[in-house]
Amino acid sequence: MFAPDTPDAPPLPSAAPLTAAAATRWRAARTAWRLDGRWPALLPAAFVILATAVEPTPGDCNVQGVCRDTWGSSLAAWSVLAEVVLLAGRFRGRALVPPAVLAVLWYAPHGLVTPLGRWTAVLVHLLLSAALIGAELGRRRARQQLDELMAPPVPFPWTAAGAPSPVHPDGPPVLRRALGGLLLAAALAFPLYGLWGQARQQASAERADQVTGTAGDTDQDGVLTVRFHPPGGGPERTARLDVWWARPPQPGEAVPLLVDGAAVRAVGDDYDLTGALTAGGLLALPGLLLLGSAATANARRSRPSFAGSAPALAVRVRADARGDLLVQPLDGPPDGPALWRLVEGDRYRWARYGAPGGEGPAWVPEHLETEDDDADHLDLEVSYDEEEEELGDVFDRLTPEQAAAWLARAGRSVPAVLYRGPDGPEQQLLVRPGLLDHDPRWVAAVVAPAARAPRPGRRTEGYRERELAVAALTAETVAAAPSAGPDAEPVPARRWEMPLPLRAVAGPVPALLLAGLVVLLGRSGWWGGLVHPLLTGTVAILACGRTLSWQMVVDRDGLRMATALRTRTFRWQEINAAAVHRNLLTVQLRSGEEVTVGSRPAAWLAGHFGDRYDPVELARAVATAAHRPDLRPHRSLPDRLGGPQHLLNRLSLAGYALFTVVHHLL
Repeated sequence: MFAPDTPDAPPLPSAAPLTAAAATRWRAARTAWRLDGRWPALLPAAFVILATAVEPTPGDCNVQGVCRDTWGSSLAAWSVLAEVVLLAGRFRGRALVPPAVLAVLWYAPHGLVTPLGRWTAVLVHLLLSAALIGAELGRRRARQQLDELMAPPVPFPWTAAGAPSPVHPDGPPVLRRALGGLLLAAALAFPLYGLWGQARQQASAERADQVTGTAGDTDQDGVLTVRFHPPGGGPERTARLDVWWARPPQPGEAVPLLVDGAAVRAVGDDYDLTGALTAGGLLALPGLLLLGSAATANARRSRPSFAGSAPALAVRVRADARGDLLVQPLDGPPDGPALWRLVEGDRYRWARYGAPGGEGPAWVPEHLETEDDDADHLDLEVSYDEEEEELGDVFDRLTPEQAAAWLARAGRSVPAVLYRGPDGPEQQLLVRPGLLDHDPRWVAAVVAPAARAPRPGRRTEGYRERELAVAALTAETVAAAPSAGPDAEPVPARRWEMPLPLRAVAGPVPALLLAGLVVLLGRSGWWGGLVHPLLTGTVAILACGRTLSWQMVVDRDGLRMATALRTRTFRWQEINAAAVHRNLLTVQLRSGEEVTVGSRPAAWLAGHFGDRYDPVELARAVATAAHRPDLRPHRSLPDRLGGPQHLLNRLSLAGYALFTVVHHLL
């Protein structure tokens, strides 16, 4: 399986291969596996916002007309908040949480009152239950397939070399235990404080005298002002009562009061333990999760750490954009889709002189110094300090030539042995040849048990592909530039821009259309009538302005670029690369920032409303001027950028926002 480039490669066992057919079956079984993260917690959190907006506040009122939250509504609110905590904490049995919460919401008295709230709860929790249960069943099916494929166990690499395991067990989970204990102590303190407050109020009620006060005005927060004469005579006093009344007392009506010195409260306004119990319960949940995680980690440390043998798979791995490893089938294409992602933890290397006394090879911790360390590592193609820089930061400062080399290596993968596999109860171990700079020639890395999804988002394979492709295309442009000499013509100073009519209407026309849409829809409420139109309208106006308002100037001073709202200037020394990749004009700065303009709409619109526009020509001019000082433009263009679109776009944004607010208020 391995083709090592060193004569003293470590002895490695022959593991069962992860074939393309097995990978297809794993994908089919591992359904909805991205739900293993914390994203499902957003759904009950959104339901909390909806229920707060549409549900009334049911109260249980006593004979004095003082109301309290019902225990059913308090239990329902606590259940949904607890659901958010449990789903965000990635509790292993969390697939059972949504059905339990739905039962509480449906059957608890006054849990949910309105039909909209009740049926929305049913829909949300049925969808969530189906997704989580499906993901859990898929995880179990996929794991069962791997268990069948990995049998029988094979020895660990150090066991095959006749040496003990160099992997040291993790330290005790002190931090998790401490945080869990503190949260449980705080959770216990809340109800104890509530009981103490209740006892104080009861003692105060026994000492208090009952008097009758006269209701005054009620402010906008519902606080009632009451005038009364204290027991035993004396000048009239006033008290402010923040009480939930079944019917607020009107001015001049009698209000029975209990007066204990300076303490005044309404008769029937008894101490309520619900808030203290709810707060204590919400704090107890993460505390129990932390203590449970600490107990699991402690049980794992008590077992032998990577000793003897374990089930294993022969796979291929390649690095993603941030230095994590993507697992692929052994017989699949090197650039094929990845199955899951591995994040390496503690790493060990095969050292030629790692045995005690330096008498032979052995597996040792990666940073343990041994004789002839340099021979145990790959030759560096890109130099960087592993302790000072992240791998992604290194990519951001690559020169075009280095980026071209990285692009050539981007699809390279290496065979590896993965012990125990993902989604099991134990940590995994990955044994592989060196792949990236600063790698030892042979690496054994501890990996967490969970199967991680290949990284989504901006800095993933698609983004990294564009980043490296743009740098590689820049290297080709610079290589094709004229040789230095008296006959070499410099890049001409030039201006590229969208036609003036398009730049002038980029902001006002979308703002007018959106304002008309607000009037036609006529939605009410703070969300539908104010927040939603403001958010969507602002994004739409900015997107239209970004597409239609851009201008660029290449001259002796550098690159000037005007977008929807501002003008930016980049000196030639700040620009690292520029190219058109997949219809996107991209300018990469040495700071790691990236400026992009969609080249297809710009070329089409400029061709219909103004001069022809060639984004490839612009990119080549920028790339050549950035890397060939002798070919930079010889003159400066005094033209001012940003007019008139900047003023019009700002007025359009401000006018649309003002119109939306006024329309909502009126």
